[in-house]
Amino acid sequence: MTAAPPLPSDGWAVSTAPAGSYPPRSRSRRTWALTGSIALAVLCALLVMSAGGTHGGEHSTFPSAVQALAIVGVFPMLAVSVLLIWRHRFPLLISILATALTVALPTTPLPALVALAALTAARRGWVRWTMMGATYAATIVSFCWDVASETSHLATLSGGSAEGSAARLALFWVVPILAALAVAPFAAYGVTRQIRAERDTARRGNVTAARNIAALHQEVSIERERHEIARELHDTLAARLSSVSLHAGALELQVGDSDARATAAARAVRESAQHSLDDVRSVVRVLRNPELHTGAGAGLVDIPGLIDAAVREGTDVRTQMFVADASACSPSVAHAAYRIVQEAISNVRRHAPGASLSVDLRAGPETGVTIRIVNRLVPEAHPTSTGGGNGLVGMSERAALVGGSFEAGETAEGTFAVVAWLPWVGR
Repeated sequence: MTAAPPLPSDGWAVSTAPAGSYPPRSRSRRTWALTGSIALAVLCALLVMSAGGTHGGEHSTFPSAVQALAIVGVFPMLAVSVLLIWRHRFPLLISILATALTVALPTTPLPALVALAALTAARRGWVRWTMMGATYAATIVSFCWDVASETSHLATLSGGSAEGSAARLALFWVVPILAALAVAPFAAYGVTRQIRAERDTARRGNVTAARNIAALHQEVSIERERHEIARELHDTLAARLSSVSLHAGALELQVGDSDARATAAARAVRESAQHSLDDVRSVVRVLRNPELHTGAGAGLVDIPGLIDAAVREGTDVRTQMFVADASACSPSVAHAAYRIVQEAISNVRRHAPGASLSVDLRAGPETGVTIRIVNRLVPEAHPTSTGGGNGLVGMSERAALVGGSFEAGETAEGTFAVVAWLPWVGR
């Protein structure tokens, strides 16, 4: 037994990605990013140890207190270098730690610069500018420690001037410029990365907006078609059914008691036209206001009345109905069962007039709703009307909409059978 199929999704999607967030990456890209972060952390750790050996080694000319500070400072800087692996997850915290330690300790500014690149990619406003200024100041301090040391990397790059010489002392005036040149690429990289992330987010938002607009256009088109169908039904079919009901009523009054059979036939035509007119008006209301449709209508409890009406109109119907609790069944399933029985009886009266038929309906929570309608084939029968070929298709669609199954066709016994099964869904 299967349950009713779930309602389809409306297909609408809204982009909620914050500005500056990174687009989702594939597993291979995440692996490469993690590998690069680990390699960058190892490089920072090596430079930290190199700076500690330069400022705190046996060849250092700094006072012993500074040498001890340089050696001790290696350990927290190594910890910060390891934390750089998670710099994109905690950019502000790691940037503050790296910058503060770079200011307080004679060490390399690379961890602070790397943390700054991650922070400028994730933050904006005063936080970004404040940390850029703090990192710039920390870089100046670090470069000053380097210029003051006996083995200066900056002095080596500028010609290898000796410690205490005029050329070495002149480097102190160049340090702010060198610090700015060092900070600028890392800050620019972070800003560029943020711009790219915002661009990707905007593109995804545009795609989502285009999809939503297309869905909205489709919904508007469907709404227009519904209203057009409602107008056509009201202006043509409803008007003609009203005319049929009016003429049948006039015929019933005209015949009176002179011909009981003609009066009964006219009354049957009038009642059938009136019922059909009520159904058409109900369909028109639903087409114009789909939210009014609740699946309610004729159901299992109305099938006996449907069969009685067919018998009164001269159709030979033999019925077996076993329903556990008709009122407990879902209105949509019960209505589908009613319409299948109604259409099957109409098909027999239209295509095999005079043929007898049997209706076997069994319904319950354990077994579902099983409908079997069989009529004998009448080769010499002439159809009373020409159908559009939509009766069997409509019954099949009704069964499929509630999650059931449908079969129809000739049997080896020379009969035509309609068999449908619908799942029992409680109210």
